[in-house]
Amino acid sequence: MEKINLGIVSQTPVVRLSKNPGRDIVKLSELDKQDYTYTVGGVAPMIKSQLVELIGSGFLRKATWFSLNPNAPKNIIISKGIDAVSVHLEHESSKGYTKFKEDVWNNVHNLSTSTFTIKSYLGYFKYNSELAKIMLQNYEDINLFEIHDFQQLLLGAMLGPSFPTILRWHIPFVPEILNKNIRKFVVNGLEGNDAVIVSTKRDLEGLIRAGYKGNAYQIYPHIDPSEWKKVERSRMDEFANRFGIMNGDFLVLNVARMDEIKSQDDLVKAVALLKNRKIKLMLVGGGSFTSNNLGYPKSEIWLGKLKTLVKRLGMEDRVIFAGSLNHSDLECAYTRADLFVLPSRTEGFGLVVVESWLYNTPAVVSDGAGVSELVMNGINGFTFRSGNFNELAISIFKIYKDDKMRVEMGASARGMARACYVSTTIGIIQKAYESAIENFA
Repeated sequence: MEKINLGIVSQTPVVRLSKNPGRDIVKLSELDKQDYTYTVGGVAPMIKSQLVELIGSGFLRKATWFSLNPNAPKNIIISKGIDAVSVHLEHESSKGYTKFKEDVWNNVHNLSTSTFTIKSYLGYFKYNSELAKIMLQNYEDINLFEIHDFQQLLLGAMLGPSFPTILRWHIPFVPEILNKNIRKFVVNGLEGNDAVIVSTKRDLEGLIRAGYKGNAYQIYPHIDPSEWKKVERSRMDEFANRFGIMNGDFLVLNVARMDEIKSQDDLVKAVALLKNRKIKLMLVGGGSFTSNNLGYPKSEIWLGKLKTLVKRLGMEDRVIFAGSLNHSDLECAYTRADLFVLPSRTEGFGLVVVESWLYNTPAVVSDGAGVSELVMNGINGFTFRSGNFNELAISIFKIYKDDKMRVEMGASARGMARACYVSTTIGIIQKAYESAIENFA
């Protein structure tokens, strides 16, 4: 197959500018480094590493990345072969879009069974239709669109006979917990694409139970290990001093946005049960794209509840709210941590666990997280029943009291991380692309 031109669609942009230069087209290479930041965490970094790998291997000629990026220039040249297109949405439609996608999010994560309103769906529809219009009008040379997640669920059907599409579904898919209307909407949206990629076996089985009739692949999300560097001692010492971490402290780390579904409260309660003051907890994370850019303050609300809980339990000297950290500080956090914990009630996958494994850090993961499929109890970490913070506390204590087990688990964890290297998954992704293009033609 000849080199292809790929269209990528995600809600979250790969890069954010601190100010709009006032031009329709901007090259990152012409800006000062302090004028922009790459998105950390979640889908965007994963896509970026995938594109770099595909371009470097000669499979991909170029990629055009469409995303919701308020107040950004129309086009941003990211690097050789990767261009970004910013989609803008007027205020009223943005409010409706946000409300509708949050209703879907809450259903999928079993936080609510409420249905949606026509008004909120109209905002969601306008966002998807604006995306489709931009894609259809300007990008005839694209061979395939890869669409990321439920925010763009209508696009496959809207593009219709114009382009082959693959939708990558990143959040959990357990059809039995969905509101009937939401379940029908999701399945119909998935079937509007030429193929669907899900992250875990759990979600692939969910598609089958829901009666999905299209082509489906299960591919673990990936990371590029070369992006995570070894931390020199001076940088590590500065990081520890800044956050008040002492040499003898046993540091439990969690990296996640501030969101109820991430269940940081269960982790706080578990650490509180362990009375040893040397066991400290660092919570890394800030607001989501929705909180920071679409005016929906759920992250701030959840952070306030966590701080109230910490105060009520008398844990102020044992819990560190680190906020959002840049990539360099995240490297320090992973290096310093003795244990990583992902307590999410339910989670599409949880790449942060794999990132921690690169630093020989064992993990304790809830069975509601997709990455739990890669955790072997007693080998590279432990799993616990989602929501059971007593069980979580027991697992933390097992690793705390046994240094030899912790070191051995860390070594095994680093080996397991290879299942999620971009070099491991890229071959399957290429085959999915080729199949979608050939069958479409």
